[in-house]
Amino acid sequence: METLNLDSIEQNAVALAAKWQNRANELLTSEEKHIQDQMRRLLTHPLDKVVLTRMIDQCFRSRDHERVADQVNHLLNEYGVPDFFTRVERLLIQMFMGMGRHFPHIAVPRMVEQMRHSSSRAIIPGESKPLHRHLEKRRVQGVRMNINHLGEAVLGEQEAARRLQIYIADMQDPEVEYISVKISTLYSQISPLAFEHTVDLMVDRLSVLLRVARENFFTRHSGQKVPKIVNMDMEEYRDIEITYEAFVRTLDQEEFRDYSAGIVLQAYLPDAYPMQQKLTQWAIRRVEAGGAPVKLRIVKGANLEMELLESSHFNWPLATYDNKMDVDANYKRMLVYAMQPENIRAVHLGVASHNLFELAYAHELGHAMGVTDFFWFEMLEGMADHVRRTLQESVKDILLYAPVASKEQFINAIAYLIRRLDENTAPENFLRYAPNLKTDSDAWTFLKNHFSQSCR
Repeated sequence: METLNLDSIEQNAVALAAKWQNRANELLTSEEKHIQDQMRRLLTHPLDKVVLTRMIDQCFRSRDHERVADQVNHLLNEYGVPDFFTRVERLLIQMFMGMGRHFPHIAVPRMVEQMRHSSSRAIIPGESKPLHRHLEKRRVQGVRMNINHLGEAVLGEQEAARRLQIYIADMQDPEVEYISVKISTLYSQISPLAFEHTVDLMVDRLSVLLRVARENFFTRHSGQKVPKIVNMDMEEYRDIEITYEAFVRTLDQEEFRDYSAGIVLQAYLPDAYPMQQKLTQWAIRRVEAGGAPVKLRIVKGANLEMELLESSHFNWPLATYDNKMDVDANYKRMLVYAMQPENIRAVHLGVASHNLFELAYAHELGHAMGVTDFFWFEMLEGMADHVRRTLQESVKDILLYAPVASKEQFINAIAYLIRRLDENTAPENFLRYAPNLKTDSDAWTFLKNHFSQSCR
């Protein structure tokens, strides 16, 4: 670490990010340009975001088609048709307001299908045929897939048991390599006040899943057979200790000594860095004793609004950092620690971001450390496919995190879309500036300066 020149890595990362952005602009398809134009219209008209959020969130929770039609009609009469929609979509909406609302049992299902189709780039249909078709397409492209069934916290033990069976079926499915699991989907009565009871039960249920994962293999397009992977996702701050303990205690069992599972840490939590150190020291001891390494996915965090609301509602201290500069600084702090050779050999690393400066920083850091075989890039399915194609020209391993929802889980897809819409339009989020982003623009300079300040 004494000889590592972080200033040089920062400068190289800025140059590489610009190179990647220019190449990504060259690779944009006409469909992707159309999507970027839509996002730009949304950002230009802030009220459109309000209307779109209300429409998605308010109108489609009910299973009563007449209620849905009435809500849609009410909102559009109050605010008008958002400019965010295309001409064809605006025409269809006007037709709905004219005639369709009088025939809700015909119009509403078609509207829902249109919403599912429009969001299918970001949320993969969960029905068997379209899901397998998409997984096969990515497999041929050499892109790895980590699927996440939307619909997080379960409300009862019957639903928790059903979720476990879904995960087991995934691990038995030859088309699925990698899944993400949240503890709130495996147990409906999680309580930090019943810490040991909750962890013991989670270990039992995780063990059932890992046994199936360990016994099944995935065949990549190259013909290589690889073990299936279960990744423990993080959600609420209150679950971080339970998730960590369930993860390490499950893998401490002799039967999983040779199995490599994964876990996520969120850089917007000040607790994430010390927990990363704790995890790494545990993993080093595990490898020294002859066990398999584990995997760590570092993200910035996607549940900020929920943490802010809970903190305000209960008058608790905020669990996350209260500004993005600290989050981005902590992200780099975690990357530097993770990529130290003695650490990354025990904890292989997934670098999850859409920010080209962060990805370039990780790329340059990994090369400087000589650990390029132990980390990979992770992105969200459907968020920036032209950037993913650009990265594939220079790095060998890309993993896409793919939310999956069937028609019956549409309400869960709505919640995901709202969260992503809010996150991607936040003032300091890289994706906010992604539409038509040029490396000689004021937006690029702003993003570059923020990156450099966070390095300090």
